Amino acid sequence: MIYCSEWRASSDWKGMAFFRLEAKVFGREKRGKSVVAAAAYRSGKSLHDDRGGKTYDYTRKSVVQSEIVAPEGAPPWATNSQELWAAVESSEKRVDAQLAREFILAVPPELSGDRQFQLAKDWVKSELVSRGMVAEISLHHPNSGTNPHCHVLCTLRKIEGDHFSAKKPREWNDVGLLVKQRESWAAAVNSALEKAGRNERVDHRSLKDQGIDRLPQPKLGSAAVAMKQRGVVEDPERFQLFRRVNIMNQVRSMIKAVKQRGEVHQVGVGKTWWQKSISYMKRVRDEAEKAVKKSQWNHWRNRSRGAGKEGPEMSL
Repeated sequence: MIYCSEWRASSDWKGMAFFRLEAKVFGREKRGKSVVAAAAYRSGKSLHDDRGGKTYDYTRKSVVQSEIVAPEGAPPWATNSQELWAAVESSEKRVDAQLAREFILAVPPELSGDRQFQLAKDWVKSELVSRGMVAEISLHHPNSGTNPHCHVLCTLRKIEGDHFSAKKPREWNDVGLLVKQRESWAAAVNSALEKAGRNERVDHRSLKDQGIDRLPQPKLGSAAVAMKQRGVVEDPERFQLFRRVNIMNQVRSMIKAVKQRGEVHQVGVGKTWWQKSISYMKRVRDEAEKAVKKSQWNHWRNRSRGAGKEGPEMSL
């Protein structure tokens, strides 16, 4: 899985443009049992899994738009959700088979829903379908009003005639290809923002490559939040890591100054710089505590509203 974000503020919307291209492969052994369940959740449809004998109904889920894009000349069943993902399930015989690849793309909140979907669709056709993948694109707008994104569920086999190919293309798993896809998605987002007359831009590079002296902020994660809310663990490790990274980012400039000049110029109570820094560090600690509480509250609020969830990963 690859995740990276570069935040840029937006002046007239709750959210802000940021980069995200997350890629993962679903397998029966590690991520559950049914690609049909995952497809139903992401597209907001009701699909029946013949292999498991169960119907997954997510028609009440709010999905802005969903569409399947297939290579030219693909059979009709390839653009039908029920038939496509049922065929994927039936074509994979191994109990630990890899079933599908998913891309999660953050789309700019500065754009309208139609433009967001068209942006993702054009990129999917250029980068994925052109290589032989069949892809179902689903645009989600969480109830929290932030983080609009597209789920792109892709086949791992090409279509040959009226069936899936006997072998999976190994070149689709190349790390170099994923690096190029990240770069092309950033370029596509920036082009769309420019055409819309927006000044925001995203960057697919790591903070280090961008020359930004800051540690990447970790996610708290649903498991850590749930453990704390239920009282299973008073202070989960993810919470400790979150606070530690926030504090480190705030004091990095101080550490750099000490290394270079032997002291830090501070304004505050105290005669020496280190006495003044004690007051400053207390404020840093308080801000870190506020940050983790805010992140925890946002996560809980999104879940209570049905947002911030990626849905079943091959199972419920």
